[in-house]
Amino acid sequence: MKPQKLFYILLAIWVLVDLLQAIVTPLHADEAYYALYGKFLDWGYYDHPPMVALMTFLSSHLFKGYLSIRFLTVLLHGATVLLLGITVEEKLTTNRAVITFFAIASSIPIFILYGFITTPDAPMLFFTALFFLLYKKYVKKPSWKLAIFLAIAIAAMLYSKYMAVLVVAFVLLSNLRLLKDPKIIFAGILALVLFLPHILWQIHHDFPSFQYHLLERNTAFKIQYMLEYLPLQLVVCNPVCLILAIWFCWKNRHTRDTFLRACGFTVVGFLVFFWAMTGKGHAEPHWTMAATVPMILLLFDELCNERWVKWVNFALIPISAILLFSRPFIPILGDEEYEVLEGCPFFYDQICRDDNTPVLFASSFQIPSVYWFHTGHETTALSSVYNRRTQFDIWQFDRKYQGKPVYVLEPANYKVPYPEEKTENIYNCSNTEFNLLKINNFQGANRITIDIDEYALHNDSLNLKLTLHNTYDQPFVFAHPELPVTLHVVYALENGSHAITCPIPDSIVIPAGGSVKLTTKVQYIPNAPLIVCLDNLVCRSANSKPLKIKAPK
Repeated sequence: MKPQKLFYILLAIWVLVDLLQAIVTPLHADEAYYALYGKFLDWGYYDHPPMVALMTFLSSHLFKGYLSIRFLTVLLHGATVLLLGITVEEKLTTNRAVITFFAIASSIPIFILYGFITTPDAPMLFFTALFFLLYKKYVKKPSWKLAIFLAIAIAAMLYSKYMAVLVVAFVLLSNLRLLKDPKIIFAGILALVLFLPHILWQIHHDFPSFQYHLLERNTAFKIQYMLEYLPLQLVVCNPVCLILAIWFCWKNRHTRDTFLRACGFTVVGFLVFFWAMTGKGHAEPHWTMAATVPMILLLFDELCNERWVKWVNFALIPISAILLFSRPFIPILGDEEYEVLEGCPFFYDQICRDDNTPVLFASSFQIPSVYWFHTGHETTALSSVYNRRTQFDIWQFDRKYQGKPVYVLEPANYKVPYPEEKTENIYNCSNTEFNLLKINNFQGANRITIDIDEYALHNDSLNLKLTLHNTYDQPFVFAHPELPVTLHVVYALENGSHAITCPIPDSIVIPAGGSVKLTTKVQYIPNAPLIVCLDNLVCRSANSKPLKIKAPK
C-alpha cells in the first residue's frame, strides 16, 4: 500500500472515531455554555473570543443532539491532523513513517480530547497547525502572498483563544530577524486590522475578557500549584512524548533549521510561561494545548528515523492503543462537571414547569446552560457576589423577567432561608439539593449599580456615601412584598468572605432609570477589599466595583 493511501485511510478512521465519540460522550457543562454563544452571535464574549460561537452556530444548523455542538469540532480536528501531515509530507515516504506520525498524534491525550469536545481549544489547534504550515513555507520561500495568509491565520488564532499571542511571540523569539522583515511587519498589522472588530467589542464592554483572565483569576500563591504543574503536564501530554520533546528541544537548541527552532521555542516557551503563571494561581493543564502542535512536528522529525523504531513500537504504539480503547473515559476522569450536570438529566425535566413559567438559576452559569440545551427553554443565571461574572451578565436576560412570575432554583444550603410556603420541592442532582421557589412578581437586583462616592473611617466603623442607579425599566422597591432587599458590605478575606448588613431605611424606592443617594455605616475590617451588595433573598448580587481601604497608620 502506498504511504499516501495509508495516511488517508488512517485519517478517515481518526475522523470516524472522533465522530462516534462526539455522539456518545456526555455533554460537558462548558459545551452547553458555548452552545448559547452560538445562539447569540457577536464579536466577543465575556470568557473568550467568538470562534467557538461560530462553530456551535454552524453545527446547530446541521444536526441535533450532541452533534449540534460538536460536528464542526470533529471536522476541524480531522483537518488539523491533515495540516500536520502536509507540514511533514516530505518525510511521509514510507508506511513506517505514516504509522509513526499517527502513533505520536494519537498518544497525546490533550490533543485527541479536542477532537470531540467543543471548546475554544478545538479551533485554536486547527489554526495553530495552519500557522506552522504557512510559517514553514514562508521560511523556505518568503512572499507577500504567504505573509497575507499568515496574517489571516494569526487573526483566526486570536479569534479562537488569546493565547495565540504566545504562539506568535515564541516564534518571533526563535527568529528575531523576522522583526526586520517588512512582509512580517505587514502581516502583524494586517492581523490586528482583522482582529479590530473584537478589540472594539472589548472597548465597548469595558474589556471584560482581559479583566477576567488577567485580574479576576488571580489567587493567593500556593506552593502546591508550582509542584503539581509538571506532573499534570506529564499526564495530559503523555510522559514519553513530553520527556522526548524536551530532550529534542535541548538537543536542537543550536540548530540552524529555522522551523525546528520555532517548534522548540514554542514547546519550551509554553511550558515555562504557564509554570511561571502558577505564581498567580492554579494553571489548568490544558492551557499548554497549543504547544502540542509544534510538539508533534518536533517529535515526528526525530522519531521517523530508523534508530527510534523501537521507541515507537514499544512505547508510543501501545500508549496509542490504550488511549484508543479508553477514549470513552478520558473526558470524564477527574471532572466533576460531567457527574454533577450530565449525570442526572431527569433533574432538568423535573424542574421544567408545565405552565411554561420561566425557571431562573441563582447559581453557577453551567446549570442554566445545560437546562437550556436539554429543555429548549430560555433561562438565565442570577449573578452572585460569590460567583464570577459570566456572559449572562453581558446578555442581561434577567431584565425581561422583571415584574413577571418566575421560578428560581437555588442551592438548598443558601445562606438566607426562604419562606417554606414559597418553596415547591427539594430537587437532588448528584447529592446536591436545590430548592425551587415560586415568585409571582420577580424583582432582580443585578442591574442596580452602586457608586461609592465617599468613605471615611471612624474608629472601627466605615462611613459610606453611596449612589444607587436603577437601570431597569421599572421602579426598584426595597420593601418588595416577596423579595425584600437589604444592603450589605462583603469583605474578601483570605479564608473566604464576610458579609455585614448595612442599616438603611426599608422605604427606599429607586425610580426607573433614576438614582438615589444614601449614607450608611458598617464595621470596618482592615486591609480587606470590599464590595457593596444588594440581597433580595434569592441572590446577593455584586453591585459596586471592588474597593480596598488601607488601614491608617
